[in-house]
Amino acid sequence: MNNAKSIRWHLFQVLLVSIVPLGIFAAGLLYFHWQAQQRERERSQMESVRLLAAAVDNALDSTIQRLGIFARLWGTSASDERTVHAQARDALAASPDWINIVAFRADGGAGVFRADAPFGTVMPKMRLLEMWLPLVREQRPLVTDSFTSPSTGETLISVGVPVMRDGRVTHVLIANLNARWFDELLNKQGFPQGAVSGVIDRTFKFVARSAEGDARRGADAAGPLVADMKLRQEGLGRYTSLNGIGVYTSWTRTRHGWWAAFATPSAPVAAAFWNHLLILVGLWMAAVAAGLAFALAKSRRIAASLASIEGQAAELAQGRHIETPPVSDVQELARALDAIHQASEALQQAMRQRDASLDVERQARAAAEAANRAKDEFLAMLGHELRNPLAAISHAAAIIRGGCTPDQLEFASGVLTRQSQHLKRLIDDLLDVGRVMTGKIQLRRQPLDLASAVRQAVATIQAAGRLADRQLSIDVEPVWVDGDTARIEQIVVNLLENAATHTQPGGRIRVSTSNQGDEALLQVSDDGRGIEADALPKVFDLFFQGEATADRARGGLGIGLTLVQRLAELHGGSARAASGGPGRGATFTVRFPAATEARARVGLSLVGGASASRTLLLVEDNADARASLRMLLEMHGHQVLEAADGAGALEMLRRERPPIAVIDIGLPGMDGYEVARAARRELGRDIVLVALTGYGSAADGQRAIQAGFDRHVTKPVTLHDLMEAIGEARRAA
Repeated sequence: MNNAKSIRWHLFQVLLVSIVPLGIFAAGLLYFHWQAQQRERERSQMESVRLLAAAVDNALDSTIQRLGIFARLWGTSASDERTVHAQARDALAASPDWINIVAFRADGGAGVFRADAPFGTVMPKMRLLEMWLPLVREQRPLVTDSFTSPSTGETLISVGVPVMRDGRVTHVLIANLNARWFDELLNKQGFPQGAVSGVIDRTFKFVARSAEGDARRGADAAGPLVADMKLRQEGLGRYTSLNGIGVYTSWTRTRHGWWAAFATPSAPVAAAFWNHLLILVGLWMAAVAAGLAFALAKSRRIAASLASIEGQAAELAQGRHIETPPVSDVQELARALDAIHQASEALQQAMRQRDASLDVERQARAAAEAANRAKDEFLAMLGHELRNPLAAISHAAAIIRGGCTPDQLEFASGVLTRQSQHLKRLIDDLLDVGRVMTGKIQLRRQPLDLASAVRQAVATIQAAGRLADRQLSIDVEPVWVDGDTARIEQIVVNLLENAATHTQPGGRIRVSTSNQGDEALLQVSDDGRGIEADALPKVFDLFFQGEATADRARGGLGIGLTLVQRLAELHGGSARAASGGPGRGATFTVRFPAATEARARVGLSLVGGASASRTLLLVEDNADARASLRMLLEMHGHQVLEAADGAGALEMLRRERPPIAVIDIGLPGMDGYEVARAARRELGRDIVLVALTGYGSAADGQRAIQAGFDRHVTKPVTLHDLMEAIGEARRAA
């Protein structure tokens, strides 16, 4: 019995065999694409809620830091309660995230003052004293959950810090937080339209909400969400919101014990999938209908060729290479088969190029993401490192303006000196690492004793108080190297500061020098936190920092060890780190080529001595900088002439003929370079010219020398460094 079917039937079968798998394949692609989008959406939502938690923690940390500074100033000064009350009112006016500052005595809870009321206003004993008992007992800051004020009935959130005097808590300083400020903080996060974010306290009540903040504040969060929060620190799930809307909600716990939550409507996500699926089905059905019409229009003669085409198309659809195309007696089909073969060749080439492009793209994306993360971490740490000294300088200036005692004046001046030096060191390190990374740093090599450089660096860092409470042992022997004195000392200082940062008070730090064959060794070891094995290869990477802990008072910028390694390599040496693991300390070893012929260095003093009286011209357009430097020079017995611009400087040079001139570069009208060139034309080499500027790159120094300056020093400059530069210039002349 002949079961043969017509060409139309065969073509219909071919059509089904071709189109049905494609439809299924397309549906599968749609599903997997949707799944990938779901995973990306979930990842993005979790990243968003983590950023939200970080923003909340940063806000609470800021409050604790500001209150802590205020409490330390109260605890370490002799200010009376009225003065502290006035300062609290000023702090409250400058802090939009606070609604009040309240102080209570720790022994019984008697009220001292409220910043929103005049001093002396009668205050009841604190009825919520038991809430603050952990603060008094453990002497640590405390962040409360939301509670109802017994006096006003408002829902409040508070942060408290202890005021310490003579090792005990004397007062409790409390800031009542502005909950609406937290609502605004949530709204500033840039979440998509329709999304809702919230902050929930430890009792699972709302502290703040990006929508309906006032209405929901103090209310319980949704029950199913709370149940999941109790099981996991962070997660994401589908819930029904308090408004009865289906949402995807992600949550995470903050460092201060609160919860951050972020919800997006679930309806748009599901609707998008079904809309795309309906479109796909419609297109697929349209393709089937078109194929049926095509099959009905063809004749039996081309059946065999069509079967061949179907097979070739299947191969092509799977991305496989077609080695030899079949032969067809139909000219058009033969050309089609040949075209399929050429398409297969082109597809293979395109796939190879695509694979290569994807590989390059993956590598580029990974590098870009790593660079972006390093940039973000560096900017965050740079902001932290700059804010700390700026805050201390601001407070010290406020102490001086407030009519302080001699002891307070000495304390404030010490703060100004230390913090300005700290800022200068940060800026110098940033500039140095830029020069080192771009190969623009230049070394002034000369034979020097590595042991002497170590002693000088230790004296410098000890004078700055950065080795306080650490036990330092020095075991050095004379070892001569051919190096740059300032850069060698910079290596030692960075290694010692790194050791001090990662060593607890009372810990031991050891620095030693020795000679091993044709190498000079510098070693700095400590018994501090140690380095984990997986972090050991990365300690010299730019901006890399170990895991932060609560006992690290200084975070740093993550560039000190990079400078150590690069400066050692510029000297022809190397830097290596070793550690037995966490809690077992670390050892940093720097190797330099030993000098082949060491010679004793002759100590050169400044011409006339740093304390010898000199007459010099100071040219500076900034009145405060000019007056302060003039006052400092006059305090050390020098006679100072001054000018505020280039024209005045030249007139003073012609009239007074001083032997030394210190000139700022950025002057109005005629800049410092023009002044130097004019002075050289008129006075020749009879005057020492020193450029004092904030431009500190190697190119700036070279430009100053070309303009006629003898030396180039950067701001801020100490009197010792300025006089040393002058002495070097006079000796060179």
